[in-house]
Amino acid sequence: MEVDAFAPLGRVAKTHGMNGEVSVIMAADLPVELLAGLEVWFVPPPASVRTGRVTGVRPGPKGPLFAIDTVPDLATAETLRGCTILARVEDLPEAAEELDVVGMTVVDGERGLIGEITDVIVTGANDVWVVEGPFGEVLIPVIDQVVDEVDEESGTVRVSLLPGLIEGE
Repeated sequence: MEVDAFAPLGRVAKTHGMNGEVSVIMAADLPVELLAGLEVWFVPPPASVRTGRVTGVRPGPKGPLFAIDTVPDLATAETLRGCTILARVEDLPEAAEELDVVGMTVVDGERGLIGEITDVIVTGANDVWVVEGPFGEVLIPVIDQVVDEVDEESGTVRVSLLPGLIEGE
């Protein structure tokens, strides 16, 4: 098999809990929710486990937590600390395409035109859009409770702003 037929998913940073989950520092911008079922290899290969299948991925405090079928307990997970997780390139899901929202118009269902997105602030929890318009600068959290629809074709974002997001309201 060709060497470039494999790609690194990430590095095992630490164990999590007693059931063999491992915290992974991702090396690639992959949709982690699509990694379940993926066959993986560990490099350098520890003596206890060399390969496995991802049975689940969930958010963790410092990165995604992987459950792997051949890692049933804490002791086995400990042997993976520092290992790189590899997967076949052909098995990897496509990286999520980033939508460039800068320049899009933001419209609130109650207040109407809010303005134009001028910047995106990336935070640990969610992105925040910086919008300039008739209400001055408005910081809009990119969360399901606020963002109703993003229409790429028209360049419009429809939102339902939470109380307190516009200064003076």
